[in-house]
Amino acid sequence: MEITIKWRFIVGIDISKHTLDISLFDRQTGDRNMLQVPNTQEGFHNLAEWMEDHEVTQSQTILISEHTGRYGEHLLRWSTRTGWPHAVVKTTALEKVSWEHHRKTDEFDASQLAEYGARFNDRLQLAEAPKPTQAQLKRLQAERRKMVDRRAALKSKLGEAEFHDADMSQLTKMWNQQVELLTQHIEQLEYTMDELIRQDPILCRRHQTLRTAPGIGPVIARFWLCMFAGKDQLNPRKISSRFGFAPHGRSSGSSVKSPDRSTGYGNSELRRLMHQAARSVANHKPHYHQYYEKKINEGKHELVAINNIINKLIRLYCAMWNNRAEYDPKHIQKMIKKYKKSA
Repeated sequence: MEITIKWRFIVGIDISKHTLDISLFDRQTGDRNMLQVPNTQEGFHNLAEWMEDHEVTQSQTILISEHTGRYGEHLLRWSTRTGWPHAVVKTTALEKVSWEHHRKTDEFDASQLAEYGARFNDRLQLAEAPKPTQAQLKRLQAERRKMVDRRAALKSKLGEAEFHDADMSQLTKMWNQQVELLTQHIEQLEYTMDELIRQDPILCRRHQTLRTAPGIGPVIARFWLCMFAGKDQLNPRKISSRFGFAPHGRSSGSSVKSPDRSTGYGNSELRRLMHQAARSVANHKPHYHQYYEKKINEGKHELVAINNIINKLIRLYCAMWNNRAEYDPKHIQKMIKKYKKSA
């Protein structure tokens, strides 16, 4: 859907678990109207009727809400299905327009969202609800991560059990049972996710393409799909920066001068998985192993070399994603011969 700045009606929506507080701002007349409806399908229907009563049309209107997680999922799914343009902004967006920092009510936040939309309408990006398969994948992936973390914590306790003076036999038996049960549940979730991917032709092709890349196993492939499914093109620079792999400068006047470094922010699971992928290719793929050794010989820290490999992998994965092409193991040799001929 094309982004435009010619919205006449700005509808700010403050989302809570049970209610939606709505502020309708008419940029042409300056009129403001407030409404509260339940955060249910019936409430969405009432919202549509209320906007129709105020002669609000989809071509002139944009809905704006904050990213509130699962409380806003049904609203976004309704706006996507019914065709209402909808922008989801960060929770920090209101800091740019809020003039009363001590004031905090749902009605006030809704009016501030409408104010943000009116002042920064050129920055708004329309959002759409993910397809059911993609949403289910993300939900299962999140639960799998929690189970893996709980299993790791239990295994850590089992490793420490022999160092306790107390009798730990009953506890270790219970922990082993929990580890076994969590392992079964993790395997069931992985099987369900693989089935969902196989049943979706687009996701299946994406998955098959990703699995040909170096460093991508079943876990990383599933997670990459959960993060980026539905996107046609990926920008490696933006991804590296978003997840804290891109080096950024740190300098201010003459008092702060530090070497460029990655921020370390971003999704912790993706950071962990990409680190594992970089370690794997550095150990088992000759090209990346040579690159790693080169950086170490140049005096680079081990983690800096790994971070460089992560950025190389991100560029590779994005190129494969954008071109819908499988990885060619002979690509590097072909490029080396090409550069030798042109030299």
